[in-house]
Amino acid sequence: MIRLLIVDDDKLVRKGIISSMPWQDFGMEIVGEANNGENALKFMEMNPIDLLMTDLSMPVMSGIELMRIVRERFPSVQIVVLSLHQDFEYIQEALRLGAIDYIAKTQLEQEQFEEVLGRIVKLMERKDGLKVAAEHQVDMVTPAGGHLYVYYALSAGTEELSADQAITSNAAEAGPGIWYTSEPLPRATMPNANMVSIQFSGLEGIDHKSIMQMIRGYAKKDLFYDYEPENGLLHIDAAIYMNGDKATSGIPLDQMKEKWGAADWIYDDAVFRSQLSELKELKMPPVRLARIFYSLSDEWNRLYQAILAEPIAIEDFFPSWFSFERWLAEVRERISRAGAKPLFSPEIQNSIVKAMNLAQQNIGEPISSSEIAQMVNMSGSYFSQCFKQYVGQTYTDYVREIRMERAKEYLRSTNKTIQWIAEQIGYSDEKYFSRLFREHAGVLPSEYRQMPESQRMKL
Repeated sequence: MIRLLIVDDDKLVRKGIISSMPWQDFGMEIVGEANNGENALKFMEMNPIDLLMTDLSMPVMSGIELMRIVRERFPSVQIVVLSLHQDFEYIQEALRLGAIDYIAKTQLEQEQFEEVLGRIVKLMERKDGLKVAAEHQVDMVTPAGGHLYVYYALSAGTEELSADQAITSNAAEAGPGIWYTSEPLPRATMPNANMVSIQFSGLEGIDHKSIMQMIRGYAKKDLFYDYEPENGLLHIDAAIYMNGDKATSGIPLDQMKEKWGAADWIYDDAVFRSQLSELKELKMPPVRLARIFYSLSDEWNRLYQAILAEPIAIEDFFPSWFSFERWLAEVRERISRAGAKPLFSPEIQNSIVKAMNLAQQNIGEPISSSEIAQMVNMSGSYFSQCFKQYVGQTYTDYVREIRMERAKEYLRSTNKTIQWIAEQIGYSDEKYFSRLFREHAGVLPSEYRQMPESQRMKL
């Protein structure tokens, strides 16, 4: 009997799937359900399962993050994605992480249930067969001369390829998107241009289990930072790699966020290169890096909304540091180009952007125009003149607008009182805040909170 765990944040969806599909006819048993990835992991730690069926978009922990952790902690568990997302990149990332099937909720109709379950069972059987075959291949790829050639599927757009259809019959699968051989393979035999080739040397005396752990461990973090498109075959000395100091050092996380939240990296090439170098040295896990800059992109959109034609968007997944650095350079170019005003010197432009940044960071503090002018080393009158010409509104109007937009965020995302929200954005008088909010949005804060999201988006 195949033991199945269903994960979806919508209770009605979970109940509908459980009650509607003929699970027992295909040798399946629902052993549990969870409303997010975190609760799913808690269940799996206490209960054995064979198959995980998960949504992608969930609070607390997304389905993509859940899949990454399951691949590491529960490698024998097979995964099926059930989601509203039909975006190509979502599908490819799910497959890259080892999903055997990807089912769109909108396609689940009554007459398809048996077809879907039958396909899942066949895919599970095929995957199990490949796993057994790979285990028998171990002897064929025992390190010859103390080295192995390892091939990683790098890009989120690369489909997961099984060992029998991927590289050659002499290749064994070390994990999702990872294959290894004892001899180098001709480039012509590569199934995809997004394969990264690594030669691990110095493997004499290292047991097979440790070699596999090293190969998989390298894929989780170091490959992300080492890969560069112009490199051919990368060489890794296993003894140095396994015995090296994996501890990372660098600036504290809060200080790092503060640096990237400031404007210096946008207008100063040396600062940009320095901050990039510091960030790379941290070698934080790619998922964490993406999370931090997802949050920072929100801050940049708030900060530069007055000059950007379109908001800054960030990818859900960066396959390498190279792709992340390219995205960051593009963001820098966009902001710099949008803020370029030929009437002002780069120093003045930088000062105005710093003032905008300070206003955002101190949104709850009553900082006057003259005070902020002093903080960016400009005279009060010249600052006011430059700010209005650069941003298109006075400093006072700009501060009021960003405060009202932050108030909208609080009203949408929290149940805090109107008084609390007023205080968070710099107003001690709730009635005064409500009057300003109505002038800005056309409705009172309490009315805005009760509106459907479709109406709020228009205000």
